[in-house]
Amino acid sequence: MKKILLTLGLLGVFTLGANAEFLGGFIYNGATTPGGGYTSVVASKQGSSTCKNIWYIVTVGDCSVRAAMKNGGIRSLAGYDVQRENILGFQTITTKAWGN
Repeated sequence: MKKILLTLGLLGVFTLGANAEFLGGFIYNGATTPGGGYTSVVASKQGSSTCKNIWYIVTVGDCSVRAAMKNGGIRSLAGYDVQRENILGFQTITTKAWGN
């Protein structure tokens, strides 16, 4: 049993190091990070897209900016943010985009 736990722990450490977007907080993380594309244009539409990640090994869903634009009916992007919520390795990533 100890060998299994040690192996899973080492796998987790190596997997976390390979993730470029990891912000810390494996037990809990509730951070919103700036995306980009900020303009002075007044945005009239907003859309979002979500994906889920399990222990940084399996990810399902489409949380891209393009999917958020499609879900909000946005043709011209004014900006976007990325919100991450992580509880014990179960992560939800939501991209919020706004524009016209």
